[in-house]
Amino acid sequence: MNKIKILATASLFLTAAIWGLSYSAQSEAMKNMPALSFVFLRYLIGSALVLPALFFRGKKPDRKLVYGGIVCGFCLAGGEIIQQFGLLYTSAGKAGFLTALYVIMIPVIWVFFNRKSDWKIWTASVLSVAGAYLLCSDGTLNNFGNLGDGLMVICALFFAFQFIAIAKFAPEADTLQLAAVQFITVAVISGIATLISGEKCSWNNVMAGIRPLLYCGVVAIGFACTLQVVAQKYLHPATVSIILSTASVFAVLCGWWLLNEHYSLMNLIGCAIIFGAVVLVQLPSRSNGTEQPHAA
Repeated sequence: MNKIKILATASLFLTAAIWGLSYSAQSEAMKNMPALSFVFLRYLIGSALVLPALFFRGKKPDRKLVYGGIVCGFCLAGGEIIQQFGLLYTSAGKAGFLTALYVIMIPVIWVFFNRKSDWKIWTASVLSVAGAYLLCSDGTLNNFGNLGDGLMVICALFFAFQFIAIAKFAPEADTLQLAAVQFITVAVISGIATLISGEKCSWNNVMAGIRPLLYCGVVAIGFACTLQVVAQKYLHPATVSIILSTASVFAVLCGWWLLNEHYSLMNLIGCAIIFGAVVLVQLPSRSNGTEQPHAA
């Protein structure tokens, strides 16, 4: 593994850690503002942070970059919004497991783009889904199949396409500009969804949840999501998704440390399986075409 890939991998682990902590922040924010309003405001903040990249990067974004950013943003917005509605009908544990299906969807979808995924990625994808299941649920399959569960599967599909869209457009694009267009697209779509839903969110609501909102907007979106776009330029999208699936492990650690949450032996086994999947996917490969999607 060369230095660029090592740096990209380390950046993704940092992104996963930031996203893991954001679950606690988002939980706090939800006590004071509606879900769609929160999605809109945090992406509005994230967009504002990277917006200067569209004008001060030495060249104006071309049509292909704008198109790519809109495609990535549409997929990301779909995943975020559908997930929020799905949580109205299903438990958080099942939501976490079903959303994690994007990890196994990516190598399957990737085949249709004539890109190969070797045995490590297939095996690690299955392991990461199994680990997420043990981490996010009580280990049973009772009561699966309601409306919320179906929405979560659709949500996972949107996230899978978002990873693949980034892999397609990031190698030839200015990654900061691509991230800016993506975030603006999410902000616009979620803002329209907020208006259509008729949610009420006053200035007092915003100020009551300002600290978690700023963390999720500035750190988790403006910094970490941009870091993901940059790092994914050098790694296979399935590898990226598996590394980022450790966000659930970081969420457990943050919950235990900051919120005094308790987890079962089964949950901890799930953490260990996800960690094993990440180690597996980082092992040297005999194939030279499976790690960099733009080289395949």
